[in-house]
Amino acid sequence: MAKLKIAVIDDATMIRDLIKKFIRQNFPDASIFDANNGQAGMNLLKKQPIDLILCDWEMPEMDGEELLTWVRQQENLKNVPFIMVTSRGDKEFVVKAIQSGVSDYLVKPFNNKQFLEKVYKSLKRHGIEIPASALASKPPTGRGGDSLSVLTAGKPQVKTAPAKVKVKKPMAKGSAILRTPDGEVRCALKQLDLTSMLGIFKNTGYLPSLLDQVSMDVEFKRGEEQKVMRINGFVQMLKATDNRPDCEIIQAKVIFMDEDPEKRALISEYVGQFG
Repeated sequence: MAKLKIAVIDDATMIRDLIKKFIRQNFPDASIFDANNGQAGMNLLKKQPIDLILCDWEMPEMDGEELLTWVRQQENLKNVPFIMVTSRGDKEFVVKAIQSGVSDYLVKPFNNKQFLEKVYKSLKRHGIEIPASALASKPPTGRGGDSLSVLTAGKPQVKTAPAKVKVKKPMAKGSAILRTPDGEVRCALKQLDLTSMLGIFKNTGYLPSLLDQVSMDVEFKRGEEQKVMRINGFVQMLKATDNRPDCEIIQAKVIFMDEDPEKRALISEYVGQFG
C-alpha cells in the first residue's frame, strides 16, 4: 500500500516532537505533517490528503473538538481516524469526545507501547491496512487497550498507588499528583514557575524515571470554586535528599511542555496565591 500520511496537531512543540518520534520508530515510511493549533490543522487538512489525525484537545484559536466537528463534516475526511490526545481522561470528558466522533483517545502521559496500541486499533477500526514496513513493530496485546471498555469497566488502574505524602518541611507551596505512563506519586511543591516545578515525594515503591512524560494535576481554589490545573511535562531531575540507598524522600524537577496561554495564566494565578 501507499505510505501512511499522518497529521500531528498540538500547540506544544515538545509533544509534537515526541509523537513524531514515535511515528518514525513504528512507521518509518510514513509522511508526517504537523500544525500548532486547530486553525493551522484545518488549513493543512484542506490541502493535504491524510490517513490518520493525532490531535490535542485543548488548544488556542481552535480546539480539538471544533476541528473534529469540521473534519466529520468533510466528505473526504469524515472516515479518517481521529485520535484525541489529551491530559483529561475523566469519563464525562471522554464520553463527550466520543459522541463528537473521535475514533479513540490517548491520555497524556503515554509511552511508545500505548501510542502504538491506539494507532493500530484505530487504523484497523477504519479498515486501513497496516504498512508492511511497520509489521516489525509487533502490535501490543493485553489489557487496558480498548478505550471504550474503560468507560464501562471503571477507571484504569495504575501499577502503584503511593500513600499520601506527609513531609514535615517548611515552605511547601501545595501538592500535586505526578502521573507517568506507569504510575503516580503525590508531590509536595517547593518551587513553581511558568516553566518548571521542583517538588519532593515519599518513596513508597514506585519511582518515576528520568525523562518520563508527566501530567501534573494541581488542585487550587478560585473563590469558592475548586479547580484542577493540569500541566504536561517531563522529568528532568530525580535526586535523593539523603546520602543513603534507602532514602525515603526524593526530589524531582519537572520541565513543562505546554505552551497554551490559558495554562500559563493558571500557573501565574496559582503562584500568586502564595505571594
